Amino acid sequence: MKSYPGKSQFIVRSSEIDYHGKATIPALVSYMQEAAWENTRDLGISMYDLLERGLTWVLLRMRVEMFRYPKHGESIVVETWASGRERVFLHRDFRIYTSDNELLGQATSVWLVMDVVKRQMVSVPDFIMDVEVVPGQEPLPFAKGKLAQLQEVQYTQQMPVRWHDIDLNRHVTNTRFLQWILDTLPTNILEKQLREVDIIYKAESILGDTVISKVGKGETETILLHKLTSQETGKELVQARTVWEVLS
Repeated sequence: MKSYPGKSQFIVRSSEIDYHGKATIPALVSYMQEAAWENTRDLGISMYDLLERGLTWVLLRMRVEMFRYPKHGESIVVETWASGRERVFLHRDFRIYTSDNELLGQATSVWLVMDVVKRQMVSVPDFIMDVEVVPGQEPLPFAKGKLAQLQEVQYTQQMPVRWHDIDLNRHVTNTRFLQWILDTLPTNILEKQLREVDIIYKAESILGDTVISKVGKGETETILLHKLTSQETGKELVQARTVWEVLS
């Protein structure tokens, strides 16, 4: 079977906007993941297909770039396609358009396959490898390389992991991690426009954990570095880098 791009349509709902009336980054990432789910379902390699074999998809990294945020009630189209493979890493790209074909944003992501019992990464099984990658567009540059380490912490916050933070994989959903790195910031930063986010998921967090979120300056005044760790184990869960409009 060949892997062709998929398109999914969404309408920005009132529960998914900020007080400017624009879709939030966690909401947009949720749209992208829903589009990926629909595309993999059509290919017979959705999360449900994997779970039947004791496996699941796990997001390792995602880099999002936004040019304009859609408003409440605006109809958008998310196009997604498998963009390549590297050993055990599977790449998937996204583009977000308006109904008039205006490009609002784009993202590239890296995925792994995990054994749901052992909670360990496994080699990509043959039934996934048998799906031929046929990119619909020129692939975006893969999200590679290390992010700068957070050195000087400016803001910190604790987040207890509760029932509604957990997803089908029985760990904190990746959009909740993304929300937490942003929730740690003060209002004067959040009122700026978030242009880019590069987020690496390093470890799981489960019900009952407490997550410590820390933020500090990056290499320029428009860049912030983020880190989430487990209070119980000290393990680093997430590392991220965000790029904003000029910060004051």
